[in-house]
Amino acid sequence: MDIRNCQICGSMFQYVGNKICPNCAKALENKLQEVKQYIDEHDRVTVMQVSEELDVPVKQIRRWIQEDRLMFAPGVDTGLVCNKCGMPIESGNMCAKCKESLKNAFAEASRQAQPRGVYQDKKNPTASMHLSKYK
Repeated sequence: MDIRNCQICGSMFQYVGNKICPNCAKALENKLQEVKQYIDEHDRVTVMQVSEELDVPVKQIRRWIQEDRLMFAPGVDTGLVCNKCGMPIESGNMCAKCKESLKNAFAEASRQAQPRGVYQDKKNPTASMHLSKYK
């Protein structure tokens, strides 16, 4: 059993992957719902305005945006930038262009990878030997 102290309130709790206790996690989730409602009611509100009005740290608001749990109106500066190119983004960790580039790089690497365990005889292309993947 792994017992840890909550990073918010300091109380001891059984650690199951979350760094905060269940009570603080519930309070944080309630605060997220309050922030969502405030954004819905106030068109074009900024991160700073939400932070000041509802007493929520900017860092927490940006974390929710990165996790795609919170969305602001299109065009509102969230203060987030792409981890790869540094361009401003509205949510997540990368801009659409960098996401597409990464996706294409993975696809290309996958295409270039030869099937493992197959030996092709260059003199006789129709003959092949399959090697065991087990040692």
